[in-house]
Amino acid sequence: MNKPITETKKRELKAQLLWTALILMFFLIQGVIWTVAIGMTAQDKSHAVVAHYDEQALNWDEVKQQRQASEALGWQANIQVGETSDVQGNRVITLSLKDENQVPLENAAIELVAFHRARAAEPQNVLLNSVAPGVYSGNILVQKSGRWQFSGSAKSEKHQLLIEQLINLNSNRNL
Repeated sequence: MNKPITETKKRELKAQLLWTALILMFFLIQGVIWTVAIGMTAQDKSHAVVAHYDEQALNWDEVKQQRQASEALGWQANIQVGETSDVQGNRVITLSLKDENQVPLENAAIELVAFHRARAAEPQNVLLNSVAPGVYSGNILVQKSGRWQFSGSAKSEKHQLLIEQLINLNSNRNL
């Protein structure tokens, strides 16, 4: 036989349902907040891993040997970025290469990548053409002020110079 539910039991059941719903609502709100936060950071271009960084870490001994061999060459690479830019924000970039005797290096195969340090997800491959003995020039799009990382290599015959340079740039446009 069913006993009638008393008023006290009804209130207790109602309170249990209310508190359970309140706790579940907090979990739901927290889940929504985490979903939005993860979505925002996943789309943020400042949260990125530099290309091939993990390979360099795994092959640290080889990378160290390459850097030591590059330094032992005595070659010098100097990157200059023009102060003014065109309407689109492009600036002239100039790379000068010299060997250990300060003789300009001609016919070097240049690979250069540039990116703003806060925007590693937006690397730019810089195409450089020879404009004079040991001088190579190209363009780079600079839309953001700050520290820019230039990384790459210059290969000539059997030798390779690793290039890494940080340059502070402003994004002022010459209109």
